[in-house]
Amino acid sequence: MGLKKTILPILPLLLIIVSCRYSTNWRSLSQADLENFRKEFNLPKEKTFRLDTNYVRYLFSLDTTKYAAEIHNHYQPLQATYYDNAGRLISFHINCYASSDGSNNEDFNWNQQNAFASFVPRTVAPVDSILSLYKHLSFIKTFDYKPIDTTGFAAFDYTIIVYWSKHYLGIKNSKNLIKIVSDNAALASDKKVNVIYVNCENILYY
Repeated sequence: MGLKKTILPILPLLLIIVSCRYSTNWRSLSQADLENFRKEFNLPKEKTFRLDTNYVRYLFSLDTTKYAAEIHNHYQPLQATYYDNAGRLISFHINCYASSDGSNNEDFNWNQQNAFASFVPRTVAPVDSILSLYKHLSFIKTFDYKPIDTTGFAAFDYTIIVYWSKHYLGIKNSKNLIKIVSDNAALASDKKVNVIYVNCENILYY
């Protein structure tokens, strides 16, 4: 009975680590590396950033017996998080849900059930409240690890954070996610939409 009590609390954490696993080479990307990637992906310089490794520390500081699924979802390398003006997550799209069989060995269908046909897209992954926009932005840094300038963000009706990668899950999948989010944002008509692009490879080497 004692062993059972010891094992049960760590099971959710083990599930997070095992599910949707990807290999790492434990190398930190330099500022020059990321700038080359940005140019290759043709992303706007003033809207392209990197993810701080403190993001991982924050996720795993949460109660893994209570928030295992949420932590797992926010740890995925490719994702688009849509926040409203109040900083609430309202639409969530991650690689695990873009796969037909839950694996990472295929071209992802980001437009599951025509989710991106209108703005705001219908959420595919479950939305949650463990990561508000303002908390999320605190873990996003410039390529040289400085805090990003969020001046003016409050004026936007929606902020979309897109995680992308050159080395994980295929370049095509990242580029397809970037394109579908960009095309979807164009449907916002009279709404002000802020899209930022965050390279997440540094946390996957963490």
